[in-house]
Amino acid sequence: MSSSSPLTSAQTHALFDILIHHQIYAEIEAFKYPSTIDKYGYPFRKADDIQSTSPLLQTILNKFALCNPAIRNFSEEFWQDKVRTLVAKLAEAELSESYDKGAIGSRKALATAASSIAEYIARGMLGGYPVQKGKDAKETYDTSKPEDVVQGFDDLMHGLIYGDLLDDMFEQVKATGKLEDHAGVVQAAHEYILLNVASFLHHVFVMSPDGQYLVRLLENAHRLIPYMVIKQTLRVGNAATMINGMVRLILAKLSVTAMTNWIGLTNNSNDGMNLLQQIISTVLAWDTSEFQKRATKLESSRDAPDKKVFKAIKPFVYASRDKHEATRSQSISESKSIVAVILETADTPIDTDSLTEHQHNVAMEYYSTYLSIRDREELTKVFCKLQPDVLTSAVREAVSAMDPVIRAIHNAVDLSGTVTDAESFLTDLIKVSKPKKKTGNKSRETSQSRSSTPAPASVEDNEASDVPTVEDYVNLLRKHAPSMHKFLHQVTKNAPDLADDYLAYAKRIFSEFKVDDNAKAAEERGEGGAGNMTAPLHSLFESLGKEKQDELKKLLDEHDNHLRTLKDTSQSRLKSIMSTTSTSTPKPSDKGTTHGPGMYLSRWNSLIDSTLISPATIRGPVRKGWEVKSELDGKGLKTSSSLLNSAKSRDSSKNRHQNTMMMANGTGDAIERRERKRDGQEGDGMVAVWDGMRDGWVGVCRGLEIMGPD
Repeated sequence: MSSSSPLTSAQTHALFDILIHHQIYAEIEAFKYPSTIDKYGYPFRKADDIQSTSPLLQTILNKFALCNPAIRNFSEEFWQDKVRTLVAKLAEAELSESYDKGAIGSRKALATAASSIAEYIARGMLGGYPVQKGKDAKETYDTSKPEDVVQGFDDLMHGLIYGDLLDDMFEQVKATGKLEDHAGVVQAAHEYILLNVASFLHHVFVMSPDGQYLVRLLENAHRLIPYMVIKQTLRVGNAATMINGMVRLILAKLSVTAMTNWIGLTNNSNDGMNLLQQIISTVLAWDTSEFQKRATKLESSRDAPDKKVFKAIKPFVYASRDKHEATRSQSISESKSIVAVILETADTPIDTDSLTEHQHNVAMEYYSTYLSIRDREELTKVFCKLQPDVLTSAVREAVSAMDPVIRAIHNAVDLSGTVTDAESFLTDLIKVSKPKKKTGNKSRETSQSRSSTPAPASVEDNEASDVPTVEDYVNLLRKHAPSMHKFLHQVTKNAPDLADDYLAYAKRIFSEFKVDDNAKAAEERGEGGAGNMTAPLHSLFESLGKEKQDELKKLLDEHDNHLRTLKDTSQSRLKSIMSTTSTSTPKPSDKGTTHGPGMYLSRWNSLIDSTLISPATIRGPVRKGWEVKSELDGKGLKTSSSLLNSAKSRDSSKNRHQNTMMMANGTGDAIERRERKRDGQEGDGMVAVWDGMRDGWVGVCRGLEIMGPD
């Protein structure tokens, strides 16, 4: 460390990692409040005297999304009147918190997943991609060797950001749709990206909280989409006629009110739902029906609490935000379960000491179940029943703004075939994501994920079985990647003007990841760590007192060691997966792996695992995310279901085995739980650093706000 630098390169990198990690998620989490969108900044209207409360997300949106050729023609009215309204309405809906549910909910899982990806973009945008390569570029790359694949990705990024590799790739994509015709560095990087995407999909649908529940939602939506009609419409040769037909298919409202409005007999704004809204409402209705059945069973279950307990819980679900937050705060401060506080503060207070442990568990699950029901009711109101219908008008305006891009793609590509490829991919994705059938087991599931008579995916669709592996997703992506290659080739070849627009867009995107000359010089001296943000971070750190600096340096050293461990683990898992997927015919003994590469998975887990969860007992400590399982297990049932637990004593040996397997699906294994605990505990040290640097760092981020279009 230079005498003029308060931190080593490794400490600076660790500090940058922590600050971005917490800042991004804090900005995402803030969207649960309706006022957040009004303090966001361009493209949304904001008072001049108010600083953006989402500076990093606002900068990412402006630098990477708004300049996209398909999006740049969206009007300010579209963002303000349509997008802002939908975001605000979703916040006003006050969707349930994981703390109240006693488990990690779907919204928390998806929000933290988005944050783990966004923080990588933010780090690259602010700090830049390192100029110095770990190794000299190679002439040939062996895609079966992990070290070549890792280096290939690094060399590709350097070539795209600091070289002219993007132009070479563009010309090659225009010339061929085959990956094997590209340069070795592109093939190696493609393999690296494919393996990491497979790992991400596996973590989303298998290892993460509510993974199998998300599969069920996806399958329900997949069954309702009229692919055949869509493909027939896309075959229309005239672009204007095709676009008009698709808009009518998706957005036309077929109801008596819509008809009488059209002929002028009535003027009712509530004219029913279109196809898009019908799909959304049907999927949510199927979901709600499952939860309502569960609530009914809980009320009538053996040894259930008194009816007055259920009567006290149900109205609280629909209480105001202020009451919910006050009850949550009391639960945390008094170390009582959320249900205990609800019952004690009800209009007619209930003595919680009279509840047995089982009755308390039933009450907790009943509350969680009704929170899920309310969430789906609110989502249906926002997307399908809002008056005026903001969603429909937003989609209509978006299609109108994207008209030139849609026309160019329609003329260049067989969109009907593209939809066929997409349908095939989703069908295979759903199939791969479901637990594998064991030999001899029968299943209600047919060989087709789509049926002629759509029906909701049921918790009985799968028997107890083995979980999918990362290798399954690798094979899935390898099977369908050529479809994407073909699409890109056809667009670049047959729509040259659009392709040139996207080439310019890509160059602009990658230019955002360059480091400036000062950062480059510091990196060459070994004093970097955060690229362009090294100097600002050092200045912030030097503003702290000497004692505070020494305290944080120890935590930064620990976090640096943690990051090194994550990197080593990720590369080890990459090697493991490549050893079983590099051959076309895997050995029968290869069972596959359930833990894929990607440091971002740990960052995702750290957010989930640090989430506060209601105490499990009437009086007890507040839990963390790593101490609980997901809201729903692999079959769409509660992992902590009181119904399932009480049924164990009456089940046969076979049923007990199946129930045990059901509870295991979607909740990870011993390795997963051990790593979740590690990441959750590491988060405590990160919070201490964040608390010490937050105010100064937020000020730096707010200085990045983009005030308007270029």
